[in-house]
Amino acid sequence: MSFISGLFSRNIGIDLGTANTLIYAKGKGIILREPTVVAIQRKTGYVLSAGGEAQKMIGRTPEDILIVKPIRDGAISNFHATKTMLREFISRIYPRRSPFPLHAVVSVSLDVTEIEKRAVIEATRQAGAKTVYLVENSIAGAMGINLPIEDNSANMIVDIGGGTSEAAVIALGGIVSKNCLRLGGEQFNDAIIQYIRKKYNFLVGERTAEDIKIKIGSAYSSSQNQPMEVRGTDLVSRMPGKLSLNSREIANVLSEIIESIIKVIKKTLEETPVELMTDIMSKGIVMTGGGALLTGFPDIVEKTTRLPVSLAEHPLDSVALGTGKMLSSMTLLKKIT
Repeated sequence: MSFISGLFSRNIGIDLGTANTLIYAKGKGIILREPTVVAIQRKTGYVLSAGGEAQKMIGRTPEDILIVKPIRDGAISNFHATKTMLREFISRIYPRRSPFPLHAVVSVSLDVTEIEKRAVIEATRQAGAKTVYLVENSIAGAMGINLPIEDNSANMIVDIGGGTSEAAVIALGGIVSKNCLRLGGEQFNDAIIQYIRKKYNFLVGERTAEDIKIKIGSAYSSSQNQPMEVRGTDLVSRMPGKLSLNSREIANVLSEIIESIIKVIKKTLEETPVELMTDIMSKGIVMTGGGALLTGFPDIVEKTTRLPVSLAEHPLDSVALGTGKMLSSMTLLKKIT
């Protein structure tokens, strides 16, 4: 029985992201969307919960419980937690034991090393998969937004994930030029936390930083200066307190990371063959990934590159949808992987 075409085989696509993990089941679409977070008992190493339940524990756990984010900067940082998390997620999709094999297509960052690739394959196998194919995020994302990646004309995609930012030019089913930076949405959050701590002697948690980024974060300073009140801990008095922030200062905080990402985009364009630049000039750049939702990000990329830039219709789902599409074509999957 072959992978993909087997009548009774179970085929899934996994977007194993730094911030979130999505699983696509053939014939059903995206059926699981959970934070990539695991709660572990310190003494025994036993995994207490994974996904949303574990995320709710962040900042609230007693000393004997450790919250782990097993994927860091697009790569596995905790093998045991990743394996156990995937096993838990897969058991939610297929709660009953089955004699039929499980096959998986898993997305990985553009710059993962061979060791990191092997870690992803082994973790997925130990989670229950018989066969594992790896596909780069940019290829999967391009397929997920229906870019004609097998055409001889070029398409450019920029994927801003939780831990990595990737730019790639794709033609004839392969990547022509690419660059990756291990910075993404989580680094936006870290920068906000560090800024508030340093300037105001005030401590906020990860979830608060994420909320700040979503509500008043921006890729550039605008004429409007939106305020926001946040709660946290005053590090001088060691007491709970409130702090008022505004969108301009948060834009300044994020500017350095955004500039680094734009440099990656420009470098990819510089390394693209001249023959393909005409295609990109006419089609433009498509942005995807959760980080691309930052207010004004596509606008500043368009202004900087002087190319048309659009945001994917479902930027959070693109990679998972792409892995799902690969489940329908063994020929395409083997060619790409």
